[in-house]
Amino acid sequence: MLGNWLLLVPFLIILLFISWVDLREKRIPDGLIFLIVVLGIISLFYGQSIFSALLGGVIYFSILFLIHLAFPEGMGWGDVKLAGALGFFLGWQRALLAFLLSFVGGAIIGIILIVLGIKGRRDPIPFAPFMAGGAIIAFFWGGAIIDWYLNLMWGGF
Repeated sequence: MLGNWLLLVPFLIILLFISWVDLREKRIPDGLIFLIVVLGIISLFYGQSIFSALLGGVIYFSILFLIHLAFPEGMGWGDVKLAGALGFFLGWQRALLAFLLSFVGGAIIGIILIVLGIKGRRDPIPFAPFMAGGAIIAFFWGGAIIDWYLNLMWGGF
């Protein structure tokens, strides 16, 4: 998948639009999510495993779906659908990394906004930009980050 750099430009453009719309309108257009799924399907022709793509989509979707069920006012349905599309495009390992990075990034920025008095604890903060950031980092550096983590935790097991 990562060898096909032709997928990179549309992926980045779509994520930029998704982030922009979510920041302005607090929604994520289904058409843009669908385009990420299309890119994921195309990536299957460039080395992405169908198993990894499906598992990535199911895992990322399921995690955010459970969060949405627990906190429907805190996690929108658009975020859940975007997670499934990103997981399908990235594959399961990079999807897990993207999930972790998006939540860490969102937490750090959220705390900063609250401390600075820009947002209150109950004020909504669009999550798609953090998901986009996590996906971009996972796309470019996911393999190296995962290898580093596995070496750190299990000594290269």
